[in-house]
Amino acid sequence: MASKSIQVRLDERLKKRVEKIFADIGVDTPTAVRMFFMKVAATGEIPFSLQAHQEDHYTPRQLKALDRLAAKAMKEKLAGPFTTVEALLEDLHR
Repeated sequence: MASKSIQVRLDERLKKRVEKIFADIGVDTPTAVRMFFMKVAATGEIPFSLQAHQEDHYTPRQLKALDRLAAKAMKEKLAGPFTTVEALLEDLHR
């Protein structure tokens, strides 16, 4: 079967972020793109949810930070009560 190339323009920062993730899971970019295409071909759909607006969506980095703050809160006595989330977070960051 003949192979065809595709060309995609991406923001350089996005490309570097994604390539690091691919490297962390042990695949290179062309392999990851082929995996995506194979999954689409096999299922007939995009293999992830597409939504115009996601409320309460946190990145993995944000979730790790929240986990660290929660662990700190469990170990230390907080100054609360707090009237806002911002006040709570400010106290946790001290």
